[in-house]
Formats: sequence, structure tokens, C-alpha cells
Amino acid sequence: MQAINFQEGVSPLSPPLSECQIPDGSKLFSSARLIIGVAWAQAGRDHMQDSFSVSLNCDEKSNSSSEGSGGGGADIDFFGVFDGHGLNGENIARHVAYNLSDSVLRQYAVGSLTFPQAVQMGFLLLDAQMRQDPDLMTAGGVVLGGTTACAVWVAGKYLYSGNVGDSRLVLCYNGRAFPVTSDHKPANQLEAARIERAGHFVRNARVNGQLAIARAFGDYRFKVRPDLGPHQQSVTALPDVRSVRIDPDLDFLVVATDGVWDSRTNQEVVDFIIERMKAVVPLNEIGRQLIESCKLPVHPVTGFGSDNMTIIIAIVR
Repeated sequence: MQAINFQEGVSPLSPPLSECQIPDGSKLFSSARLIIGVAWAQAGRDHMQDSFSVSLNCDEKSNSSSEGSGGGGADIDFFGVFDGHGLNGENIARHVAYNLSDSVLRQYAVGSLTFPQAVQMGFLLLDAQMRQDPDLMTAGGVVLGGTTACAVWVAGKYLYSGNVGDSRLVLCYNGRAFPVTSDHKPANQLEAARIERAGHFVRNARVNGQLAIARAFGDYRFKVRPDLGPHQQSVTALPDVRSVRIDPDLDFLVVATDGVWDSRTNQEVVDFIIERMKAVVPLNEIGRQLIESCKLPVHPVTGFGSDNMTIIIAIVR
């Protein structure tokens, strides 16, 4: 067995769109343990800031090509979606997609942490390292922009998720949707309390009236209090971590950026997938069709349409 790793920043910059019709992308991955379909679309935005990572421990016949080092382990599979924002959001998202699982697995390899603890530490350490990364800095020597992260590790009979921001993980059990993650919105009571303790405020459901999520990688202008720990800053990269025992009633799981969830409820996404799985449609094609169903026309005034969208559908064999 060897690890086959794949990591991709989905789309290069492109000119403004006059119609919500651009080249999409999708890929199918498989291993002895997982079948994964990934689909993405720039949709009605002028450039693509989503990214994703898939790293499967699989035999050589499962995938014939690989790129990057998304961070698999001998007994651990990994996948996740990353929704960048701000001036350098696409590069921040790609960097986190490429490095997050390695950061987590290095912490776990030390042997003193449980896997959920390693996920939390891996998130925070990667965020701290990025702040000093010259490859992410502007000419002014600062790192701008940020990204959400919703990531899943499958190990043995358990799956573990780590989440910051408003990308989302949903499980389907016997045809019903069960959200695992919670969206980190600034107006949420827990998030708002931390934001205010750190000296910032929530206006129009945004941090300082600017940022629409309360947890993220990057966004260092909201992580400026030297007297506070990284988990206490107005915006933190401390993830919510969940562990779920895998059982036969788990039909599949879905990880997607907020462009999907802004258009469909959890159950609507699950129902859409189930209908096409019954027709034996490949998972990546199901994802592509779901994204197409979520797209909206470009607004004639703002010039924007639907947000970037990336979705991963996974079946645990």
C-alpha cells in the first residue's frame, strides 16, 4: 500500500463574468476504504478562491497520478475544503489545503496527544507559521486575507473533523441529514462574546462590520492582542473538533463551502445526492450537478452571481 496524495488550488484568475457559465471541474478518487467525488465551480465570481485537498492511503491502481503532499498517513485518510477570502484569499486557501493535514499528523506523531487534540494544535500552529511565511506576504511584509477550513480525517472506525468558518460537514444516516459542524458566524453568542472581549465589535453580523466569519486561518488584523492567546483573539483558528464512530447506517458524508449551503438546506443536499446515487451516477458527477443547481444568474448591477462552490461527497466502504 502507498499513499496517493492530491492537492489542488482549483482555478487561476479570470476576467469578470457576463454569464454564470464557466468551465467547472470534478474528480473521482477511490481507495480500499473510501470513494470520494469532488466538484467545484467559480460560478458568478471574478476569480476562484476555493481550494480542496484529498489524501488517500490507496493502492497504485486507485489513482494513477498525484500532486502535492496533502498529508496522508499509513492508516489515515484526509480530505477537506477551504474557502479563501480577501486580497490574497486564494493563496491562503491553497497553502492551508496543502499543509493542514501534515501539521496535524506531525502533532499526533509525537505521541502525547489524542487525535482531536492534535487537530486543534495542528490548526493553531499552522496559522502561527503562516503569519511569518514570506511566500504569503505582500510587498509591505504582511499576510492579507484568510480562509475557512472544513477537514475530515478517517482513521480506523472513526472520523474526525476540524472546522473554522462557515464551510460545513453533514453526515447522512438512513436518508436523514445530520450536521456535524456549526457555522462560526460573528453574531453567534459564543463568538460575539470572544470578539468583544478582545476589543472588537460585531456590526451587521460581521467582525468590525467587515468579516463575515468569526474563525479562520489568516485575517491577522483581527489577531493583534499580544496579551491574549490564539484561541482568545477576535478571530481565531481554533477549530471545533468532532469525532464520530463509523457505523453501517452512515450512507455518506458531504463537505462543502458556503456557496452550496447558502443555496440548499442540509436535507435538500442529502436528498439531491440520494436520488442520483439510486441512479448510479458517479459521486463527482453528482457534485457537479448539485453545484449547477445552486448557481444563480449574475446580478445586472453588482456583476456578481453565486459564490464559488466546492463539494466533496464521500462513501466509507
